[in-house]
Amino acid sequence: MAGATGRTLFTLSLSSSSSFTRLSHLARHFPVSNPVGLFPRFRPLCSVTAAPETTDPTQLKHSILLERLRIRHLKDTAKAPEEPKKPLKKKAKGVSSSDADNETMVMKKKLVGSFEELGVSEEVMGAVREMGIEVPTEIQCIGVPAVLDENSVVLGSHTGSGKTLAYLLPLVQLLRRDEQMNGILLKPRRPRAVVLCPTRELSEQVFRVAKSISHHARFRCTMVSGGGRLRPQEDSLNNPIDMVVGTPGRILQHIEDGNMVYGDIKYLVLDEADTMFDRGFGPDIRKFLGPLKNRASKSDGLGFQTVLVTATMTKAVQKLIDEEFQGVVHLRTSSLHKKISSARHDFIKLSGSENKLEALLQVLEPSLAKGNKVMVFCNTLDSSRAVDHFLGENHISTVNYHGEVPAEQRVENLRKFKSDGDDCPTLVCTDLAARGLDLDVDHVVMFDFPLNSIDYLHRTGRTARMGAKGKVTSLVAKKDLVLATKIEEAIRKNESLEAITKESGRRDVARTQITVPKGKNKKMVKVSQVKNKSAGGSRKNGSSMKPGKGSPSVKSMKKGISVSKSVKFSGASGLRKDSLENEQTSKRVSATKSTNSKLSVVGFRGRNSSSL
Repeated sequence: MAGATGRTLFTLSLSSSSSFTRLSHLARHFPVSNPVGLFPRFRPLCSVTAAPETTDPTQLKHSILLERLRIRHLKDTAKAPEEPKKPLKKKAKGVSSSDADNETMVMKKKLVGSFEELGVSEEVMGAVREMGIEVPTEIQCIGVPAVLDENSVVLGSHTGSGKTLAYLLPLVQLLRRDEQMNGILLKPRRPRAVVLCPTRELSEQVFRVAKSISHHARFRCTMVSGGGRLRPQEDSLNNPIDMVVGTPGRILQHIEDGNMVYGDIKYLVLDEADTMFDRGFGPDIRKFLGPLKNRASKSDGLGFQTVLVTATMTKAVQKLIDEEFQGVVHLRTSSLHKKISSARHDFIKLSGSENKLEALLQVLEPSLAKGNKVMVFCNTLDSSRAVDHFLGENHISTVNYHGEVPAEQRVENLRKFKSDGDDCPTLVCTDLAARGLDLDVDHVVMFDFPLNSIDYLHRTGRTARMGAKGKVTSLVAKKDLVLATKIEEAIRKNESLEAITKESGRRDVARTQITVPKGKNKKMVKVSQVKNKSAGGSRKNGSSMKPGKGSPSVKSMKKGISVSKSVKFSGASGLRKDSLENEQTSKRVSATKSTNSKLSVVGFRGRNSSSL
């Protein structure tokens, strides 16, 4: 009976061709291996349609293993896009410590071999290719992704490491992205990005790089800086613009005159931030930041991203930056505050008897004979004038760069110095030329040794830029010997030069000169005082010596009168003190000789410096 019922239902199911077509279509798309899963309340009516499948246990285990591997692979691929943001979070937590950051940066530098891997767009890459740059530097590997993520950061790296491109490339890309996503149009007098520089020369340098990028990325940039005429700058600001590069004072002047407004500023860059806070630009920067902070504090106000760029960062400047820009992330390379690996550093000790100007001449002649471009640094205007006059008398062409040279003349002098002709002059300058200038210098000579290690780093940064070779020669006078010795030792050990000053060097030398513990000296003085008193008492009873000449008073001993007076009456104790003083003086002489011997002395033309 069951078989007849099954055959009857089977015949009825095939009675219609349309029904058969639908079933075959469903069978192709939804193959059924177990009909019980589809109809849990019914049992199969015939054994033909519900043929049981025999599954092998090993095959079942294999399929389960493959399914687990597939699920694990899907989890890994889901986590992959979050990995590039992890290093930045670590840097944000460790703002004060730089060791962990440096390790992360070095790893990132090894992994990234092109700008495309940093997220640079194709239109910006056109400008990079035109510059002939293929591999990004360490600061570019760190800075470009951080700025693209719209984080407020401090980019710290040695001079000549490519910091300008590290913030300009992502900044231009962000401007273009805002245009495409939000449909932003160019407006007159309303820039969206502002780059502040401490000097006109640095502003021109940044502006040239921005213009070269604009040929490919299609954005408009203008420069307003001190020393230039106001009328042409007003005309350029009245045109639709995206970016303004200039000095803080001149930009504030244009804002007060109504030639520029804050309304659309979203990106702010402070190039050479340490110089700005060190040299009196702090009030102008705070005045510029005031309206931006007030706008960002409102609930519906537009925020802004800040990028600070620096080649050195003292603790005082870092404290000011942290107070002014709360929550900013410090990104530093491993080479910050260290010597440039491709530069050779020579220290020439001058005893004082030789002529310093003659020593300078003998340093310059071999370098100029090779056709090298040379910069001579001086500490003061008077020293710069003396060097310029002396070199002119010896038929060496020079150009000057210091505070008393007008801005237009400084630009012209730099143009002459950058020329590739055979008659390239020697640049005689002060520390005004030590920061921010991108110059192709072969040899830096320090006629006057700098007053601190930070100025030394900035001066040496004019040569050996972007991996090129260079040479640094320092003339070290007696008054600069302590600081030069500390810097030379730090360079030899590849240590940081951040905290080295003249005062710290003098303190270290004073500590090395103290070779005998103070307690023993006090005991010797007390013993000599007791013996002097006993000798003085006996003389009062049996001698006619005048008081005051024989024994020293207790008051004079407390003041530290030389012990040689007590030697006359202390017998054996005086001899001990004599020998002790001789030992101390000999140890001090040996200590000073050892510190002097640490200084690497380079002779002139194969002779010692003392023979000049």
